[in-house]
Amino acid sequence: MAGFQTVKVNRILEFVGDAAQYPNVKGDMSVERMTSVDWYDQAALDTTNDYVQTLGGSSDLGAVIGAGENGFKGTTGNVDNDISFLATPLIFDITQKPSLETKLKIADVSGTIVFWGFSDATTESTPAATIDGDSGTITAVATDAVGFLVDADYNTSILYAVSVKSGGTAQVKSTAVTWADGESKILKIELDATGNANFYVDGVQKARILLAVADVPLCEILNYGTRANDGSNIVTKRYLKKWQDVA
Repeated sequence: MAGFQTVKVNRILEFVGDAAQYPNVKGDMSVERMTSVDWYDQAALDTTNDYVQTLGGSSDLGAVIGAGENGFKGTTGNVDNDISFLATPLIFDITQKPSLETKLKIADVSGTIVFWGFSDATTESTPAATIDGDSGTITAVATDAVGFLVDADYNTSILYAVSVKSGGTAQVKSTAVTWADGESKILKIELDATGNANFYVDGVQKARILLAVADVPLCEILNYGTRANDGSNIVTKRYLKKWQDVA
């Protein structure tokens, strides 16, 4: 309508018919926030520029799936509590209100630890994870981190929202989501400019942590490892979506 400059959409835009077969945006589309998607569809991980990878032991693996299937495949090793890491560089800042989304599949939740989210470090000294529950209490090695945690050594299959700020005590909120073996879940974390964090599972907000992290450089990071002496397991990360304001 004449005079209207903004169209607000509360659901989705779906292109159907001819619009699904031909270019469906005319003109120069320009997004306001930095927007990026990594589908993990290359021949190999770019560990020179894009990712920092640390494998927890001799039998831990991490690579793009390939063979016609997109995604990162993390294989936990046969040594209990060894943790592997895949992280971006330290490219996020809470003043830019960053958000992350991924789709994760865990083959055997009751024998695995997975932490995914933001951290101030691209790796930790194994067997420590960014944030974990190995000791029976959720504790952090990172000084500033916020994300989702499922840890078989803490609770077999409950998904938690967790954080640590400036080396303090870990904050923990249950999402009340039970993760079953072989399930995939879409996880999203939104930070505002003061470090408050909102957590979404499959599009539904499940938790909020106030003052989750301090204003320090952050990376996106995935931790995965074997728990309960369960042996080798698979964690699949289908994509990584990133947003933040442009300074």
